[in-house]
Amino acid sequence: MKALHSFVLAVVLSIAALAPVHAQSLVDTDDPRQLALDVYSGINRAAPEATIAVRLQAVVRLFRYRCTRLTDYQVFAQRTNIIDLKVKCSGDTLYGVTVASNGYVTVYGGNGILSGLNRSDGLIYSFDNEGELSGDSSLTVNQAFGETVDRLDLEDEVNVASIVGIVTITFAFILVFTIVWWRAWKFKQTRKPRERMKPMHKHRVGASSSLKDEYLEESKEVVKNVFKHPDGFYIGRGKSGKRRFFKSAMWAKTYAARGWRLFEISAPERSA
Repeated sequence: MKALHSFVLAVVLSIAALAPVHAQSLVDTDDPRQLALDVYSGINRAAPEATIAVRLQAVVRLFRYRCTRLTDYQVFAQRTNIIDLKVKCSGDTLYGVTVASNGYVTVYGGNGILSGLNRSDGLIYSFDNEGELSGDSSLTVNQAFGETVDRLDLEDEVNVASIVGIVTITFAFILVFTIVWWRAWKFKQTRKPRERMKPMHKHRVGASSSLKDEYLEESKEVVKNVFKHPDGFYIGRGKSGKRRFFKSAMWAKTYAARGWRLFEISAPERSA
């Protein structure tokens, strides 16, 4: 009887040894801090994806979320000492899992608040029914070319017609800008240099102080520091006492009040 018992035990152990070990079996700890450290270090040290998956499944379950079988996960954000993941379990909406280098871990989602897995956010690792890695979302050269062609398809949001239109408008704008700049440059090169104009230069003919005194004595003060001569011109006396000649009382007053020599005229010649 004892020999029979030993034979049955040996057969059972042999069968157990030959049976495949699934990647998503129970882990040897239920400490969320240790699981978070395992996930964090596993991602940074490029541990086997199946090993990371089994710990992610255990973390989700420890937070009392349902996860019958983990089918996919993705690292969609990796910051200093913090990693954010999206986890997909069979039959459930996405979960979000955040782990940190100090053992911090949190699980959220499962109610549709997370957007779907997007290949542009990072690699998506998928697992078969036995928990083994079945593939990831990395593209081959042919796949990348195929996706580019699909995006240029007329049925997609970005189509060939819109791309051609954008390129045409951009080229036309650059061409018009180049032509305008070239014509302006050519005009500047062919223009003859000329002397800068000096405003009121022709009216700055000086007169002696004695002549100004004579004109001032013959004039009548119409407003403060503004005098009108019988010949019709005006004399403005500035704050420093200098006298200037103007055709209009307004410009004479402007000079007397502000010192601005606008539309000044030459001193009238005294007839012999």
